[in-house]
Amino acid sequence: MHKSNVSRKPSVPFKSPLQSSSRGKVVQDDPERRQALEKRLGELNKQIKEMQDQGYREGELQTHIEKLHEYNEIKDVGQLVLGRLGMLLGQLVLGRLGMLLGQLVLGRLGMLLGQLVLGRLANLQGVTTRDLYEQYGLDLED
Repeated sequence: MHKSNVSRKPSVPFKSPLQSSSRGKVVQDDPERRQALEKRLGELNKQIKEMQDQGYREGELQTHIEKLHEYNEIKDVGQLVLGRLGMLLGQLVLGRLGMLLGQLVLGRLGMLLGQLVLGRLANLQGVTTRDLYEQYGLDLED
């Protein structure tokens, strides 16, 4: 039969992480450090008293912290939405600009190509381009 080791005593005593440390002893052994800490404690207590006199209450602190967290979450969502809208608007504007620029370039290229073709055709037929514009019903201002 297999015996359980549950009832066996540990060979090393258990050391709790919550046991008091030597820090308190260091402060007691160092009067200058202790005096500095007591002075700081007095200053902090004075600040607490001043804040209480101004109407601040310790119980309200958690409510303010929760409201700040909520505000930050809402702000983060708002920034994400604005960023996404900015990206979509940028794509829309750039897409529209690209399309307009393409139309402009193609229109200009088409016009130049048309002038080139009409010029070559006029040269081959021995007439002026003005004559070809009239022959094909084109406006000279085009």
